[in-house]
Amino acid sequence: MAVACSEETDLRSDGVHYERLAVEALITDRADRQQRVLLNKTIPYFDENSPSGVSGAIVTVSDGKDEIRFTEKECGVYEAPAGYHGEQGGDYHLKIALPDGEIYEADASMPHHGFRLDAVDYAFAGNKTMGLDSLWTLAIWGEDMETTDYYYVTAGVNGAFYPFEMAEVTDDIYFSGNVINGFPIATLMQYSQIKELYGDCAKYLETGDVVTLEALTLSRDYFDYLMAVLLNGTMAAIPLFSPQPANCPTNIKGGDGTAVGYFAACPVVSASVTVDDPFRPYYKKAFTE
Repeated sequence: MAVACSEETDLRSDGVHYERLAVEALITDRADRQQRVLLNKTIPYFDENSPSGVSGAIVTVSDGKDEIRFTEKECGVYEAPAGYHGEQGGDYHLKIALPDGEIYEADASMPHHGFRLDAVDYAFAGNKTMGLDSLWTLAIWGEDMETTDYYYVTAGVNGAFYPFEMAEVTDDIYFSGNVINGFPIATLMQYSQIKELYGDCAKYLETGDVVTLEALTLSRDYFDYLMAVLLNGTMAAIPLFSPQPANCPTNIKGGDGTAVGYFAACPVVSASVTVDDPFRPYYKKAFTE
């Protein structure tokens, strides 16, 4: 016999919103990548407008020897000088001085690469009889380090990458300390509905397209932050049915103590493959021998 009960719940908001500074700051070890700090103001949960950027701030990042000034390129978007990048093992300090005099600061250390990425290849995984004719699998070749590492993995097509909500945040439990030969690490879902949301990263694969897989090695604290963001943005929880965090962790300090977001430093590895036949069902022979 099954027994259940129900109780009506009326969720209401009193309309009070406490505006906070939202910081998105990531330093990588890639000299060919523009390093950015994004500053916004939070908005109410049910507000359908986009967050407003914070203009006029003084943003700097220092490594204990040099201090780099980030220039505001558009409202709320601050960029480092071209060619600036971090180094594995380096320690970095972010300082944000707002026009109203509030100061926010954060510290981050860049870990070393968690694994070596030698190659990536694709395989058509669709099945038209099941309506899955827009599905591809990406597999990697390389070697994972012996340490326990954490990753942010995303894929791109012709330089356009999937956004955060379509990427994967994971540890190395499936291949820790081992050589990696054709591990299926990501899936591409390429169809019109997703393309309308995210653009050309979700275009249907064609001959000549360049598919890139990118992996950032994360510190444990940054991994915990990204997992909390995922849990707050979806109803999935690990372990199953565990409670979602009420607030995501942050390393941003100062001001009135209510800033949200994170400052992180991560090394990046990537590999690309050019599509020769979108419907090729097997990985390239050169990678499987």
